[in-house]
Amino acid sequence: MNRLNELLPYLTFSNICRVLTIFGFIYFVVKRFIMKQAPVPKAAFKQVPHELLESCVDQLVKKEKEPFAPYTPPKELLQSLQQDREDEEALKELLCDICEHLGMDGSYIKLVIQHTPVTDRAGEIETDLAFTTIRLEIQKTYQVDTLVAVLAHEATHLKLYYRGVRRKDSWENEILTDTAAVFYGFYDVMYRGYEVRQGENAFSYHKVGYISQQDIKFIGELLDKISQKRYT
Repeated sequence: MNRLNELLPYLTFSNICRVLTIFGFIYFVVKRFIMKQAPVPKAAFKQVPHELLESCVDQLVKKEKEPFAPYTPPKELLQSLQQDREDEEALKELLCDICEHLGMDGSYIKLVIQHTPVTDRAGEIETDLAFTTIRLEIQKTYQVDTLVAVLAHEATHLKLYYRGVRRKDSWENEILTDTAAVFYGFYDVMYRGYEVRQGENAFSYHKVGYISQQDIKFIGELLDKISQKRYT
């Protein structure tokens, strides 16, 4: 009891904040430099309900019958983008190549490169059948894999628009689009591009996309089961 009374004068708000700060810093150092893990909140790994992903896959199978063949980005375009991520010509060629894989003509699509970081999106598409614009937000933390995944997502939006496949809820429609990208052969592209990465400083992180890598794995497993049923 006497010890408690002695400690009470030190239990001020400012002292508690200092102690919490010290513990937080120690936790960060251990996790970042000893465990080699970025201080990423669990929310970044939050998974989409499996029921929704299964529903999206069923919706796509009814329309497309079976998954597309895997897509591989041209090496020369990836090399160009490794040297300069803002190479507009290489990005447009990559978009056209992605569209060709999807059975579309990407040459008429206007690709706009922007450098105004938007927290809730990495890309945006506008279309009215006659004219289509894709806006690509290039941030400092984006890697080439990130850009390929974002372009695949936006091109998939257009593919679904043409095919008349969508969901009423806007968030579910984005989940459908990411699921469709995997369905259309962009499994590897999406998996690499949707990785949670460390941001510009040690205390930040970034991620694009509406689904996690675990979600992508689950979708891939569903598609494998569909393929196995068709060939057995």
